[in-house]
Amino acid sequence: MNLRRGLATAFALSLVAAACGGSSASDGGSENAAEATSTTLQPITTVETTVPPPAEESTEANITIGLQLEPATLDPTASPEGPIQTVELYNIVEPLVKIDANGEIVPLLAESWDVSDDGLTYTFSLRQGVQFHDGADFDASDVVFSLDRARGDEIEHPFKAQLEPVESVTAIDDFTVEVVLSEFSANFLFFMAQSVGMIFDESDIDSLADNPVGTGPFAFKEWVRGDRIVVAANPDYWGDPALLSEVTYRYIEDPNALNNAMLAGDIQIIAGVSAPETLDQFATDDAFDVAVGTTNGEVTLALNNRTDVLSDARVRQALSYATDRQEVIDGAYFGYGSMTGTFAVPTDPYYEDLTGVYPYDPDKAIELLAEAGYADGLTLSMKAPPPSYARRAAEIIQSQWSKVGVTLEIENVEWGVWLADVFNVDGVENGFNYDTSIVAHVEARDIIQYGNPDYYFGYDNADVQANLAAADAEPNDEARYALLKDVQTQITEDAASIWLFVLPQLSVTAAGIEGYVANATSQALDISRVGYSPS
Repeated sequence: MNLRRGLATAFALSLVAAACGGSSASDGGSENAAEATSTTLQPITTVETTVPPPAEESTEANITIGLQLEPATLDPTASPEGPIQTVELYNIVEPLVKIDANGEIVPLLAESWDVSDDGLTYTFSLRQGVQFHDGADFDASDVVFSLDRARGDEIEHPFKAQLEPVESVTAIDDFTVEVVLSEFSANFLFFMAQSVGMIFDESDIDSLADNPVGTGPFAFKEWVRGDRIVVAANPDYWGDPALLSEVTYRYIEDPNALNNAMLAGDIQIIAGVSAPETLDQFATDDAFDVAVGTTNGEVTLALNNRTDVLSDARVRQALSYATDRQEVIDGAYFGYGSMTGTFAVPTDPYYEDLTGVYPYDPDKAIELLAEAGYADGLTLSMKAPPPSYARRAAEIIQSQWSKVGVTLEIENVEWGVWLADVFNVDGVENGFNYDTSIVAHVEARDIIQYGNPDYYFGYDNADVQANLAAADAEPNDEARYALLKDVQTQITEDAASIWLFVLPQLSVTAAGIEGYVANATSQALDISRVGYSPS
């Protein structure tokens, strides 16, 4: 399997996306997904809590959700930006299936599906009576169009690689679709519940960038760039109607300004607090609830394996030994978050605890740097994106690395620059223009990116590529997890990146908000069952 560029999305805390609790990596969901609830604030390493129940009756209320990162476009078929999915996935645009609050795959536009004995043929029975927001009827032709477009050559869908196992998509009749795979894919149904599985009407494709149209419980209303996106309840929704009449996503990059807006009552939810040190003011006030959840997000110190210096595994290993990850957690996230030693999280069923492979050992780092020819020191650059955790961590690591003779020059960049220079979202010739960077990757099962040498990590290992391809094609859970554990061991031994910690999900809600789940099991911030009863 040719694992091409485009799976994991970089996340900043304003996305509540798939990062979280739970959507670990089991076929079709996680049997050990963590849950979240309101709690008294204190530093944590693990979370075992309960998912709050949804509101039972519509309040017909309006709420505002505070986020930090605004998307550059609203077209999820053109950009991998997490903020797009935060607003659109499950709310505006729906796939055939959905990852629920417990990390399980449940029906959405498909009311049921059958899988052949060999796992190669999926037959989806579609819901009838569903309409797009513009009044067009939904049927099998929309599914065929959307999936063929996502996997075809007309566009370069950012998550196209997820559909590589698909051999054909066929409308059996108006409300039955057959998807045939060329080989077994353990991840297929899980991926279908995410961005690449979004279903559109062909007539709406040209307007996706600024006016997305779907079948969801909310319809797009307006986008005031630099300020807000507004969605309104869909009165003709096929399922249970939304409990809110209108939701505004307000973008406030400065975390202190975001907190002030919450204190002033201008917003009712902060979905992802990036300044944990400010949470006490909410935790001690009965007007607010603070929730501590988990995510799938590996906060990763990316090392550009393409550069002359960082192509040497000894240098990458030295930098790993030179990084005190607990100090990063304490300083950058005030003790919230748990350590991980590889590109997986403890809620993944194939997770291998490798946190002890690179203990903080400056002497070992100095020794390895000398072996690699850098006894007299080394200078590297870091492009740090806007999230507070990234910029705070960058300064801590700069200090740590200085102790082993590595000078780290930090350049704070805006999100658009990061996407172009680091992630190379536009695929330009001068992309991947960085040495190191820090960002959280929240897409579940994104370990597959280490099998993609064209991904921004630039890591190229034939054994890892083969094991990842074999794992996706392996129907036996135990055998598949064994392959993925081998992958984790290899990328960790190679120090392909430095994995700092598992991103926690810290949220604040106003009293009267019901049904909000702090954990994210997909890249969606699902608001379909959120209600508000202001006192």
